Amino acid sequence: MNPVKRGICIDADMATWIYSIARVAGIRENRAIRRLLQIGREDLAPFDDAGVKRILTEPWQVAKKIPALSRQIRKRDHGNLYAVTAARLSSAEKQALRDLARKNKTTMSALQRQAIERILAKETREC
Repeated sequence: MNPVKRGICIDADMATWIYSIARVAGIRENRAIRRLLQIGREDLAPFDDAGVKRILTEPWQVAKKIPALSRQIRKRDHGNLYAVTAARLSSAEKQALRDLARKNKTTMSALQRQAIERILAKETREC
């Protein structure tokens, strides 16, 4: 694959987030950005030129309310299915969970699953 140089400007918050997700995934930042672009391309593929123009020119708060786009985004949203526990944690608690997972060479999901299994095992012993 030949690299194609594009001069893009990313604000500091976005750059920090990209760096963070690249470290969580254990990949290079360029690979994380490429994957994010692939996801965006898949989500925008069903739209015609007018739809893409509207999504890209409207402020994000307005664009994400477009019914077709919100359906596309919801297709990827597994938060309600797989990470219910993490959704209830504060950002500091989530970071501590990430650090603990990294320290134990496992995933956040595995730690959550182990905690839930312990709670369920304790409940079944009491019954």
